[in-house]
Amino acid sequence: MIRRVGIVGAGSMGGAIAGLVASAGLEVVLLDVRGDDEPNAPAQRGLERAVSNRAFLDPDAVGRVTVGNTDEHLSLLADCDWILEAIVEDRETKRAFFRSLIDVVGSDTLITTNTSTFALASLFPEEAASWRERFFATHFFNPPRALLLTEVACLPEADRARFDWFVRFLERRLGRRALVVRDSPGFVANRFGIYSLALAIRLTGEIGLTVEEVDALTGPLLGRPRSATFRTIDLTGLDILVLGTGSLHESTGDDYSLPPWVRRLFDEGHLGDKTGGGFFRRDGDRQLSLDVETGTYRPYREPEIPGLAEVHSQPFPERLRAAIRLPDPYGAYVRALLGGTYRYVLEKTPDVAVDLPAVDRALEWGFGWAAGPYRQMSALGPDLVAELIASADHGEPGLLTRARKHGGFYPEGGVLEIARDDVIPLDAVSTAGRDRQARVWAELERRGVYDLGDGVVAVRVSAIDQLQELINSATRATWPQALALVPRLEGLGYPYGRMLELAEAGDWQGVEDVIAGVRRGILALAESGIPFVVVLDGQVRGAATTCALWADRTVAYVTSVLGFPELAGGVPPLGSVTGLLVRGVTIPGSPAVGGATTGEDRPTSEPVGLQWFSPAQAVSIPSAARAQRLGVLSPGDVVSLDRDGLLETARAVGATLASSVRARPVKLLALGEGGQTSLRTLVTEITAQANLPPATREVWEQAVAHLAGGVSIAEALAHEGEAWTRALRDGEVPARLQTVVREATARRR
Repeated sequence: MIRRVGIVGAGSMGGAIAGLVASAGLEVVLLDVRGDDEPNAPAQRGLERAVSNRAFLDPDAVGRVTVGNTDEHLSLLADCDWILEAIVEDRETKRAFFRSLIDVVGSDTLITTNTSTFALASLFPEEAASWRERFFATHFFNPPRALLLTEVACLPEADRARFDWFVRFLERRLGRRALVVRDSPGFVANRFGIYSLALAIRLTGEIGLTVEEVDALTGPLLGRPRSATFRTIDLTGLDILVLGTGSLHESTGDDYSLPPWVRRLFDEGHLGDKTGGGFFRRDGDRQLSLDVETGTYRPYREPEIPGLAEVHSQPFPERLRAAIRLPDPYGAYVRALLGGTYRYVLEKTPDVAVDLPAVDRALEWGFGWAAGPYRQMSALGPDLVAELIASADHGEPGLLTRARKHGGFYPEGGVLEIARDDVIPLDAVSTAGRDRQARVWAELERRGVYDLGDGVVAVRVSAIDQLQELINSATRATWPQALALVPRLEGLGYPYGRMLELAEAGDWQGVEDVIAGVRRGILALAESGIPFVVVLDGQVRGAATTCALWADRTVAYVTSVLGFPELAGGVPPLGSVTGLLVRGVTIPGSPAVGGATTGEDRPTSEPVGLQWFSPAQAVSIPSAARAQRLGVLSPGDVVSLDRDGLLETARAVGATLASSVRARPVKLLALGEGGQTSLRTLVTEITAQANLPPATREVWEQAVAHLAGGVSIAEALAHEGEAWTRALRDGEVPARLQTVVREATARRR
């Protein structure tokens, strides 16, 4: 079991991993070298940098991190269940650190290195022979908040059961796309990704292109990120590239060389954005670019490549074929880059990867490629690939020869096996689980309804006023035992635009009709004949948060932003107040208030806090973890870092709910005098902070009086709807609400 994690090295990578691990609810010890004046200053600065870079998916998790220094606090690692080394990428420095741990770590502690270029075996200190079975590589990608890939490797003597458990821990607890790779220098992603990057740079000078032209050719045209080649290096830092290529050349003996004009730029300290410029820089209002031939800067020149616009218009990967046929020298550049990359990948894959999909996913998840090299080669076909990699000095790689024999790298329903001349099912490869999760998400987005299994059906919710129709349609068509509702709502999810237009036109019957549609949607949740789970995985303020209040359970990605911006306009969203009361509200200083009852008048909801429901807090709650602490989400809800697996988790939760006994509430408990006073005080606070006129305050005070009286849920929602209509008649409310909606919509973009 992992409860406490020690991270040594508080640089950008170590600090970011500390933020990730702490956000998963684990205690963290973050150590760095001893500072000259303040001993813990280097680690403290690393922690502060991680906070400013939003490395903490749960902003409150910073309190779980203890900082220290390796001179005085190495003993703090003795109580850690997992120690992760993230110090400078130097072999001997790493080996020396591991030797310092020999008398510190426990007999059951996992030890991992975050190396990006060295083989695990080359870092292992022979004096620590007892570690060999629990000494792993965990190559995180930066920033881990956005890049989910973590390459994981072990030594041949590893305890495979424990290694497999650790891989699952990385996936489920930390939300990583854990990719099992062979213990080789650079593993898979850096070995191939940096090789292709270095090749792209060398070919720039050899073929005679400008840096602008290369970036135009090596971005989305080839299914790579918009930052392409040189802009990517400016963003990440030329020093990182020089260090990485040097280490990989040292470790592998392969050609990761950079041309003299790049080395000169490095020696002069032009490292990219961090130093004010690299291959590109600004001079006042002018954008400058490096001239490859002269090594000096000149004005930026927009590339003019014949036929490029037409090629871009084609979908990927079809445009790969068209890019190859661009007029020279541009087509020649693309052919040389793809051919060189493909040959290297084909030759080295048996040394670094456990299967071909692992190579594709490494480049897709780690370097942002739209399709990995084997998926690209499959799209082009073996014959064209053979033409691209043809060389007088090399024969055809064995994997390509076998691909010809079996009908490609991905014959229908399978994939070419690396170690032997055979085809294996795709479901048998190391990435099958994550691939399956991705397919489920894609199918849900495409169809709108998807059977998750175990009697649980996922439904994409695009409008809250269509909930009744969606639920009825899904249940009639699929006969589910439970539903997983996935909000995909525009703006704040309520039809505010239509209501405001109708109010402005004085069409109050139209306003009431729109509100009635929303009320029917929420009532469909309240009266659902089967349990349902709400799945939140992004910016889910407004109607999506309301859905979570009514859910039997919620499964939420930790960074989901919940709340009600509408409160800033003085109008609690329709269904939100009743939703809180249905779940059972405990207001500080008063007895249990609210709470739904069944037909037998037995409270059935868990208590939650109402104190968060004010403009001060409820407009925007920055993480699902904080929302759970505030009571917006219940203690039984699932807050997860595993974004890929949210639907899988929802299936498991839904299946459990389907087999449980649950009575649907039919009415609200009457509030006692203390509860009514507290609820009125809260409404006064809401309306006062929004500076609403007295007439609007009276509207909501009257609505609360109705809600506090033990009415049915249907009546409570009707009272909320009436309050909405009357509030919109107040001249100030529509204008304020329009501003709130506009700001919330802009924020989502």
